[in-house]
Amino acid sequence: MKEIKRFRKRSLSLTALKRRIVKSFQNNSSVLGECTLTNIRRIYYLTLIAIPLRIINIVQFFFTESQNTQVYETWRQGIIASHYVLLGFLFVVFLITRKLKNRTEPNIIMSVLQYIVAVVIMASGVVIVAIDQLVTTNITPFLLINIVIGAFFLFRPLVSFFFFLCSYAAFYYSIAFTITNQEVLLSNRVNGVTAVGIGLLLSIILWQYNYTNTIQKKFIEMQQKQLEQMAYYDPLTDLPNRRLFEKMVKREFAAMQRYGHETVIVFLDIDDFKLINDTYGHAVGDEVLKQVAEILKNNVRESDTVARFGGEEFIILLSRASVDEGCAFAERLRKIIMEKTFSIGSLSLKITSSFGVSSLRDVSGKTLENYYYHADQALYQAKQSGKNRVEKVCSRVDLEISSKTKTQPELQN
Repeated sequence: MKEIKRFRKRSLSLTALKRRIVKSFQNNSSVLGECTLTNIRRIYYLTLIAIPLRIINIVQFFFTESQNTQVYETWRQGIIASHYVLLGFLFVVFLITRKLKNRTEPNIIMSVLQYIVAVVIMASGVVIVAIDQLVTTNITPFLLINIVIGAFFLFRPLVSFFFFLCSYAAFYYSIAFTITNQEVLLSNRVNGVTAVGIGLLLSIILWQYNYTNTIQKKFIEMQQKQLEQMAYYDPLTDLPNRRLFEKMVKREFAAMQRYGHETVIVFLDIDDFKLINDTYGHAVGDEVLKQVAEILKNNVRESDTVARFGGEEFIILLSRASVDEGCAFAERLRKIIMEKTFSIGSLSLKITSSFGVSSLRDVSGKTLENYYYHADQALYQAKQSGKNRVEKVCSRVDLEISSKTKTQPELQN
């Protein structure tokens, strides 16, 4: 019985460990896109530093006097060839990352490129340190390359582990080709473990730091969006609220003054909405408001703005439209609302709405806060005239033209 309990405990522990590993993998995967973008930008700036350094190294070796020994000349030619190959590769990477560094969304090319660059840079370090063993016993290039990879590249810990493991394996076998002293070979292999450990440790620390920052940044952005949603959008209909609509009106008014076009305000009110709430309850009334909001959203242009003004009132900003066009638009909406059957559960309702239309150019900049005044007056007239209708307030320009037309015959008489 005790053995069965121990077995169950072990199974539960393994299951919990498995869940933690899967969760950790999923969490790490959530920031891969941001890390890829960061890696591409870092690779670009790394090439800006590495390319001049490679050129300087090649020049130094070219102007170094040869010692006329076979070993020295082999070492010198091998180092120069390694730097030439790395220089050409870095130059190609520079041209590619210069085009990719400003992108905001990662793609497959960027994802593959970051690993190719890391592998080539690590391979160059392994080759150079192997060639260096012809004239020296130190492994400084391998140590530096591990530090560079660990500090510059953001790879998941599991990927980093296999990457540095493979790099050590390449280092372990490659230096054996140029080191004949077994004591030196063993010493360098042991030191190589330290170099790889430093690189892996740097990689894990920087990944965790970047992961934490990225998650916090996403959380802050999500909170900001939620606050913006609460501040500028109506929670019931998901339409812009009055505060956001007023900002849109100010922006549109400035555009009107600059370009000289006309914009229309359409004010609408659901007829006898209080009766709906009193008869069927506020839940039914809320559903009616949501369905009316959907009708409005589905029938306005992308350049227009529809908002919930308050209660059962909605307001629409029709950009680059005349009063007559606004009236035609309002009449179409009135018919759609009148002909629709509003289904709320087992209940079916028919409703009507009244509209007021006015031009935004009749509002002066000093009284812009009252941008809806004329449309509200037209809506009041529609209500007084029997509801379920569209009324408009003629624009000031139209009134001036009409006034001039009337006074001309009087002057002639």
